[in-house]
Amino acid sequence: MLKKVAFGLKCYADPSKKMQKQFGKFPKQETFYTFTKKIIMTVQIDKIGLLIREERVRCGMTQEELGIKIGVGKAQISKIESGKGLTIKTINKVLAALNLSTTVRLAGKKSIDKRIVGYVVAVINEFAKTYNLTVREASNYLHHHKGLEFLEEHYEAEHLLSIEDSVQDLARICRNQGGGIV
Repeated sequence: MLKKVAFGLKCYADPSKKMQKQFGKFPKQETFYTFTKKIIMTVQIDKIGLLIREERVRCGMTQEELGIKIGVGKAQISKIESGKGLTIKTINKVLAALNLSTTVRLAGKKSIDKRIVGYVVAVINEFAKTYNLTVREASNYLHHHKGLEFLEEHYEAEHLLSIEDSVQDLARICRNQGGGIV
């Protein structure tokens, strides 16, 4: 989800206390401030209610105020924030009231080639044996330092090498990604 927050704020000599609290002291003359913030977020649908609540609080709005903006009661906003009764239409309406935009991306499941799985398992076992680790430790290490990603991306070349050469390549890749095994 692309989260955009962009707004302009005209400030006069006597800004409201709420604005002073949120943005600090303002100069006496009329000034125009523009704040822009872009954050790329991946939010699962079951966590969207929490995101809405956090944004509402960050904006200094009560549930009642947000409800008035979108034409529902406080109880409905409470329901939305707890993740109940959410539809894409409702989410878009609420996010628009919070000056946010949303992008929905639907992605299919990636199919996994069984040859790659067998090869990766063999290399993890050999890596564990070579560096005196348990298979779980080796797997976690390779995952954390992008070794498994490397194996998947370069399977076509790596599976033609000996297992020992593949283990050496993995050690180099992981070292380059901050791993400590030498």
